[in-house]
Amino acid sequence: MSRPRVLCVSSDRSTRASITLSLTDAPVDVIIAQRFVDAVDRLNHESIDAVVIDARTIANAAALVDTVDAATPTFVYQETDGDTGAVLTRVNTRAADADSTTQLANTITEGIAAGTGAEMPTEIEDDADGSATADGTVAADRELPDDLERLVSRVRSRLVDATSPLTVERVLREELMDGDRFAFVWIGEYDRGERAIIPWLSDPEALEWPLQRPFDIGTGDQPLLERVIRTRTLQIRQYDETDGAAVPFGDRAVEQGVQSVAAVPLAAHGDMYGVAVIYATDPLSEHEREAVQAVTEAASHVLETIAIRGRLEQQERTLHRYERLVETAGDGMYVLDNAGHIMTVNDAILEMTGYSREGLLGEHASILFDHEDVEAGEAIIRSLLKSGGSTDTLELTVETKAGETISCEAQIAILVPDGEFRGSVGVLRDVTERKRQERKLHERNERLDAFTRIVSHDLRNPLGVAQGYLELLEETGDPTYAEKTRNGLDRMESIIEDVLAIAREGEWAADTDPVDLESIAREAWDHVSTAETTLSVTETMTLAADRSRLLRLLENCFRNSIEHGETTETVRVRPLESDERTDETQGFFIEDDGEGLPAELRDEIFDPSASTSTEGLGIGLWIVREVATGHGWSVVATESDTGGARFEFEIGAQFSD
Repeated sequence: MSRPRVLCVSSDRSTRASITLSLTDAPVDVIIAQRFVDAVDRLNHESIDAVVIDARTIANAAALVDTVDAATPTFVYQETDGDTGAVLTRVNTRAADADSTTQLANTITEGIAAGTGAEMPTEIEDDADGSATADGTVAADRELPDDLERLVSRVRSRLVDATSPLTVERVLREELMDGDRFAFVWIGEYDRGERAIIPWLSDPEALEWPLQRPFDIGTGDQPLLERVIRTRTLQIRQYDETDGAAVPFGDRAVEQGVQSVAAVPLAAHGDMYGVAVIYATDPLSEHEREAVQAVTEAASHVLETIAIRGRLEQQERTLHRYERLVETAGDGMYVLDNAGHIMTVNDAILEMTGYSREGLLGEHASILFDHEDVEAGEAIIRSLLKSGGSTDTLELTVETKAGETISCEAQIAILVPDGEFRGSVGVLRDVTERKRQERKLHERNERLDAFTRIVSHDLRNPLGVAQGYLELLEETGDPTYAEKTRNGLDRMESIIEDVLAIAREGEWAADTDPVDLESIAREAWDHVSTAETTLSVTETMTLAADRSRLLRLLENCFRNSIEHGETTETVRVRPLESDERTDETQGFFIEDDGEGLPAELRDEIFDPSASTSTEGLGIGLWIVREVATGHGWSVVATESDTGGARFEFEIGAQFSD
């Protein structure tokens, strides 16, 4: 048993020395606090058995007396004039003073006031399996009632194989609540940093008491718990509905008919691991107190073993974790425990997601990944555990704090340092740019594939025109047909050059110049076999366009109207009317009076794959869309007033007449 600790509060060096000297021969340890705040801090964080306050140098001695727990002997030391020396007044005493406490008080009084240096009484040492009782016997050596003896035996037996604090909590709760003696039990961990007791919940759904809350220590709101933390001894409180707030969950306890609460420290060899709080509907008997002491002492030793083992395992896990992190440095990295909660992150993942480290640690992985990606990751982990593999790759999407998404490739490795799955390590690489390049390559491949069809499609008409003029030249010998044949061949060469340029450069609008809509429409019309169809251009406008590309756009629209509109008589080209566009845009349309576009193909009319249909649509109109897009224009396929096809092109304000 450790020596009693006496807190001496004085700002005067000579007074502190006098008090300390007076207690030199007494079996106590003297602790010094020079200021009021230092004394309060020691009272809140250390085990103090008695307090001596120098009222001459501590002006607010009365307030300090009020701060000291009612169970702690408190003395106010005052020097007097003349030969009377000093007066020690005891202002605070225990409700039921044990002999040892009285002798401790007498020792302090005699040592300071009279300087006798009286000896303290011999302390009773705790047995390895028990604790001292009021009559000097040891709990383990006293016979307990059979039911309590069995209770202690069951707890010790079940705790032999306990490997986690939650198992300890479950064993104590289940065994103590199994009979009628105890109404409820909970265990909490004391967090020194937060200065709070946080309940352990091994099975939250099985509990009717609202344990999902911490209890702040040092505020005075929980005197019972604060005494346990300070004294590290069993504390018992008898109460009724009038003072239910004096104990944790007092209102709930009153509803359950609880009349007595015991708070027991779970501590061993100077380290405190938690507090057990036990509720009973009747005042605790001496035998019940002894049983509580016995089971909590057994739990304390188990918690100490778990803590030591945990520290060793933590060192091993930390080393293994950092080895993994070093191996995969450079990308976003995280470590999850075996339940999927984030344990470690590096700076790269913080920069990637916008979260702070505190905002991610302890959270479930679903804060970064959607439900499907979490399930996919869990499936990979299960597969690795089953196959004995170490890593695998998964493509997933990371959601940032701002709600944006990032395409990533995750390299996942499992942590099984001792053959037991402890968690996983993930390395996230941003593949947004790679995805963009893949899409670009895919689009280019599609374009190149379409080019093979475009060449055969677009070259057919100028080739047919040239062949017709060539036959006329052969029949008539008229040299004008030779010139027309040459024009057709020139047009074919122009188309081939355009396609090759686009295949090489991927551009549908290389150089733009002011172009008159009417003149280029009529030029394109001359390049198409128009049969009996006529072109109508009643108004014009100036466009900023790549002339050769715009020619191909118009040619393909004209060709579509003629080839796929058997009843087409007139093709009209003109600017969009003022009520057909917004103030910020202008544009033009091309329409015919033919049969119109097939309704089932209207949504995919610009898709080159539509060329496989029986209508043969798609390739030419795909070029129309590509040229329009290359110029920054939008194109919509709709129906003209006469039921024919109509293509509307909206463009930004460029040149106007």
